[in-house]
Amino acid sequence: MTSAPAQIRADARIRSGLRKGQAMVETVVVMFFLSLVFFLVYEYANLLTAHTVVNYAAARAARARTVGFNDFMVTKTVRVATASVAGECLSQDDFGDELSTGTIVSRMGSYLEAENEADTKGILDFELWEPGKLGWTADEPKGENAELIMRVWQRRPLYDADDEELREVRGEAGIENHYPLYLQ
Repeated sequence: MTSAPAQIRADARIRSGLRKGQAMVETVVVMFFLSLVFFLVYEYANLLTAHTVVNYAAARAARARTVGFNDFMVTKTVRVATASVAGECLSQDDFGDELSTGTIVSRMGSYLEAENEADTKGILDFELWEPGKLGWTADEPKGENAELIMRVWQRRPLYDADDEELREVRGEAGIENHYPLYLQ
């Protein structure tokens, strides 16, 4: 038979091993929930950023419309204003490499000067600029000095989602109509 102190030490070792296993399980559960919270905060921050940028695009589009720009010019203005949240840049440099941020910014002026849709594809193109993923509507003002309301929307995938699972982010801006003054 084993002595009482030896039995107590053996029992303590067994319980100590069980506690180590329990601590590991608790750590895994806590890390899972911390990771979940982190990814939720990350996704919320992405959607908040997209919402802010789309509101900015609506304001730029409203201004472009009120000074008399046509639909194509307003569309280009919306695209350039949303470039920071428009997904992957599909355009490449002369060597077939990805464009740097500086090159993208430097091409925006040329993009806005393009006269037709075909010319714009060679200058800049982004993943979320496709038809159906970015668009705008305007409530044209009725009468002089009435307010123009511009609505811009962008359909964007949630974290690791398919193209069918798109979340729509909307922005809206209003501005006093000035283009009759410019066209007199």
